[in-house]
Amino acid sequence: MKLGGHETFYPRPGWLTKGMLHLWNNCSGAFSRVDVADALGVGRNMARSIGWWLRVTGLAERPGHNKPLVLSSFGKTVARFDPYMTSLGTWWFVHANAMTVGTKSSLPWFFSHRRPSRFDRATLVESMHQSTRTKSGKPLTIKRVQREVSTVLQAYAVPVPRSVGDPEDNLGCSLHRLNLLRHLCTADRYERSEPTPMPPETLGLVLSSIAAKKPSHLLDEDVEIDILISDAAISQVASMLGRNREQLLEVASSGAQQLGAARMDVRSLAGRSTIAVRSARSATWAGLFYNRAGYVAKSSSS
Repeated sequence: MKLGGHETFYPRPGWLTKGMLHLWNNCSGAFSRVDVADALGVGRNMARSIGWWLRVTGLAERPGHNKPLVLSSFGKTVARFDPYMTSLGTWWFVHANAMTVGTKSSLPWFFSHRRPSRFDRATLVESMHQSTRTKSGKPLTIKRVQREVSTVLQAYAVPVPRSVGDPEDNLGCSLHRLNLLRHLCTADRYERSEPTPMPPETLGLVLSSIAAKKPSHLLDEDVEIDILISDAAISQVASMLGRNREQLLEVASSGAQQLGAARMDVRSLAGRSTIAVRSARSATWAGLFYNRAGYVAKSSSS
């Protein structure tokens, strides 16, 4: 698990869209450069943060070690169908990729089934501090862990009640739309929340990646995966998506109706339920969603 890279910035509204379209127009993917920061209209640290968030959410990738970022296949799919990232489904895919893209960021740690459903910040910091020991056995500095926890909680946790102060202090992250976590401001505690509806294709992506133990962009296409709902991996999938096992079955049943049983299905044998999916990479699952939802693809300006 790697900490940092986000420069302690959570993705502000429009940041991922701005960075994605910057790459879509064949502009430089060296987000640490001053000219790129100027082109994006942000500070240099903010530009580096945008590049980091693009990568950990699977919208961009490096074609080689230390090479500038380029749009991934998933990023190109989003740019073609939902360039301004207005769809709730797009943000579910952004989150799903963050859980499965394999960049070793801390984001999946926060949604592990090992995390409690209710917690305070200090407890979470201590838990992460113990989980991030270096090869020498020494944990990272507590301040570094505190910054990590603060950034991710700001990205995901919806404040309750919402702030009505200075607008500059009320820049909620678009990941709040998923409603996966909420911050009970009065008690200064956090808890899992009832998430917003997600497309079944999101379940297909996360289930494919977790069951195959491969990053989402390296999954084999069209390979049948059949996983018992009682399997331990289902706990991980459910936690990442903010659902329990029964709710995953409901999403999969809906997916069978919307996508066809050949793509996703719920099966029962000897009283044991399984979810069956045809594995696919994130770009394929996203394309299925956009086509089903009636989005029209746009061509590159290049």
